[in-house]
Amino acid sequence: MPTAETRKAITLRLQGSKATRGVPLATFETFIENFLAALRYHYRATALEPARKYGRPYAKEELVTAFRLVSFRIGSGIAVLEPTTDETDGSVLGDVPTVSLDNLTSLLSAVTERKGLDSAVVDALDTARRALGTEGRFEVSIGAPTVIERPTAVSLDEKLLDELRTPVEETTRPLQTISGRLHAIDLEPDKVGIRTPSGVDWSCRYPEHMEPLVKSLIGSTVGARGIGALTSARSGSLELQAIYAIPQYEQTSLFTGEPLPLDELLLGQKVFGPQGLEVLADPEWEDDEESERFLEAIFDADRE
Repeated sequence: MPTAETRKAITLRLQGSKATRGVPLATFETFIENFLAALRYHYRATALEPARKYGRPYAKEELVTAFRLVSFRIGSGIAVLEPTTDETDGSVLGDVPTVSLDNLTSLLSAVTERKGLDSAVVDALDTARRALGTEGRFEVSIGAPTVIERPTAVSLDEKLLDELRTPVEETTRPLQTISGRLHAIDLEPDKVGIRTPSGVDWSCRYPEHMEPLVKSLIGSTVGARGIGALTSARSGSLELQAIYAIPQYEQTSLFTGEPLPLDELLLGQKVFGPQGLEVLADPEWEDDEESERFLEAIFDADRE
């Protein structure tokens, strides 16, 4: 009869030109680094947060990667993991649900159903796959079905990941125009991040010919246009058609930071002496009685 540990075991079967009889440590490190990144990105996306963040993950985000390696077998490369209570004590939780296992089964469900996956998750999974070499692929399986009806084994290869990455038909993805700070760039694959003033982080793919322009705009406030849509309350995806810098506010010579002397202002306005209220009179006015009465009223007020 399987134990609680057996029922909760996660098996990663790695295959590719770099995973024939075991896996080189550097390759395994790259694979695990990107596999864990995909788990963090998926957790953030399902929490309606930007998938990619810089800096150390929060404590809750570290819990979604709380697994330990308990076995590794050759043939291809077969790693067996178990969920733990946290990343420090390494104790096994047995039948108690964990954030890490729930998040992993949610990721497998999203892959199987071909929906609900942020592009950052797909990119991380694909980077993990490519680390295994030519025809790299890997299978993730859970020892036994969970209480909730969810898939327990998924094989991820190049074809499947390409399908997950294929954008929705343009008929359902409207033309979008956004503006914000171009804060991140990933040259492989060709993507940039644009964060709008409202806090939405857009993951934008661009064609190869736009790369020099995109590089020149890093750190700038830009406008962008393309086919895309929001994927959550805090993130979106866009296929760029155009990108351009938004000019920053510039104070022209019409305004100065320092007050100018009155004499200089008068000279600039071509005022060389007292002008009187006569200058308010329109030279094209007809010299009729109404005009005279208007001017007299002004002059009388001036004399008072």
